[in-house]
Amino acid sequence: MHRARFSLIVASVGFAVFGVGMLLRPSLLAAVGIALTEPAAAVEIRAFYGGLEVGLAVFFGLAVGRPGWHRAALTAQIAVFAGAGLGRVFGLVVGGVLDPLLLLLLALEAAGAGLGLWALRRAPGAP
Repeated sequence: MHRARFSLIVASVGFAVFGVGMLLRPSLLAAVGIALTEPAAAVEIRAFYGGLEVGLAVFFGLAVGRPGWHRAALTAQIAVFAGAGLGRVFGLVVGGVLDPLLLLLLALEAAGAGLGLWALRRAPGAP
């Protein structure tokens, strides 16, 4: 399988699983200490952690079958995963937190960015 397609499939599936999970059970974020104390909090989690993630999954999934989109989609994959990872590092440092689950999530974000970078560097027309 072409590297770009593989990377985008992994990204699409990952975002879809997480997004659907947040749409159906926003209370799962309690695992990282986020308590939904108001009904509006669940709406916000469903919108941002659910809807946004599902939207990204759809974009990456559509890009799989459109070679002309591969470079842009891989760049987006790298930016999204790296942005989340850098934000998480900042939060861990500022908060002085060394939670194993948060470190696992950081590793997954780094892997997602790294996978996208690996595929992008080997994509047609790469420098």
